[in-house]
Amino acid sequence: MDFPNSELWTYSTQIWTLPEVETICLELQNNYDANINMLLYCCWVGDKNLNLNDDDLQTLLDAVQPWQIIIKPLRDSRKMMQQHLIAMPAEMVDQTVSNMSEMELNAEHMTQLALEKALKPEKISPCESMGSIECSFSNIKAYINSLDSISSVNEIMPQIGQLLTAIFQDEEAVQMAMMSNA
Repeated sequence: MDFPNSELWTYSTQIWTLPEVETICLELQNNYDANINMLLYCCWVGDKNLNLNDDDLQTLLDAVQPWQIIIKPLRDSRKMMQQHLIAMPAEMVDQTVSNMSEMELNAEHMTQLALEKALKPEKISPCESMGSIECSFSNIKAYINSLDSISSVNEIMPQIGQLLTAIFQDEEAVQMAMMSNA
């Protein structure tokens, strides 16, 4: 499938290959129902020193919601097939899983295009007196606070710190950002 150029997708595919980013994002998704595309968007605009407010987050959540209706069943079905929980000829499992993975990845890509269209960076307020790590942390914290599945952002603070350290490769700066924005 040919997709239009996407700055968010380019950013996401670059940081996805960094050690630990994939593992931490999938842990946040599987254990806390966090949307990986939202986490990546929060970091992307944070890296541009842009600060998401409540209205921005609602706009983004509204853009992601229809795509989650498509992606979640694809993901769940793919996992069931990988675990051989669906009856099908053994020789078809690998190809079917591969096809479903491709469909899921295409839907994730479309989600990121929807996020970029819903809220362009030039419409987001700049972070005042914060660096990109602090701004990314602030954005993720605001997003996490919007999730019903998490009672307190403190519950997943270690994973947020690990994610930001994996992305920005500066553990000390991440710890400072988290302490100053606690």
